[in-house]
Amino acid sequence: MTVDAEYGRYERMRPDELSAMVAKSPVAYWPLGLLEHHGWHLPIGFDGLKADGLCERLARRVGGIILPTMWWGGGGGHHVFRWTHYQPESAYAEIVTNTVGQLFDHGFRAIVLLAGHYPWQQTLDRIVPSLRADNDQGLILAGTELTVGGDLGLSGDHAALEETSYGLALFPDLVDMKAMTSGRGGSDIWPKSGPPEKSEQHPAVEFDPAQPLFAQMGQDPRMGSGARGTYSANTLLDELQQQLEQFLHR
Repeated sequence: MTVDAEYGRYERMRPDELSAMVAKSPVAYWPLGLLEHHGWHLPIGFDGLKADGLCERLARRVGGIILPTMWWGGGGGHHVFRWTHYQPESAYAEIVTNTVGQLFDHGFRAIVLLAGHYPWQQTLDRIVPSLRADNDQGLILAGTELTVGGDLGLSGDHAALEETSYGLALFPDLVDMKAMTSGRGGSDIWPKSGPPEKSEQHPAVEFDPAQPLFAQMGQDPRMGSGARGTYSANTLLDELQQQLEQFLHR
């Protein structure tokens, strides 16, 4: 495993630095996230933070440039929770489509579109085939941590065991396991429209704000650990590193 390869953050680099880095390591990493309620214990930007953390660790191995996280997306059943922001697919799909084309024009040879929010998968499935056809000399790796490297046997959830473990591995300072307390209520739980009707509630999501696992979907996160998250992350990163280096060195 290569570590400490040279990499940079797109927005922090000057033009000459970008030119030199792309000439040396023509890989762009783009974390695709969302602003969405992730239970009491995880940050609102969890999906983007997870994707960014994985992209940075991959860039440390392979080299290249990390783009600013794409915070605007949509899809999923958490639009009814306060502090969540979903946007029309046409808006964020166009941004990704245009930007990927521009990145190839600027000299990148490989682009990693790593989505931390699982419904990004449907959008990527629609737009990436044409991007690959238009840039057939390049490489596009696109998907969530469950798909971007192929079927690696990894599992996903929403703010539960798996995602909490990623958080404990990637940014433990932003995770507060003690925040999962019971008995919460009050007017600040939902947007102005209030909680959804029972018929609108996803059956696997906890909609009772008095429960410590509010807004979560999956196994109890209190069984999670940084070691579990690190294992999952390394399983993914090993595969992506291999695919990128095979392409770049062919």
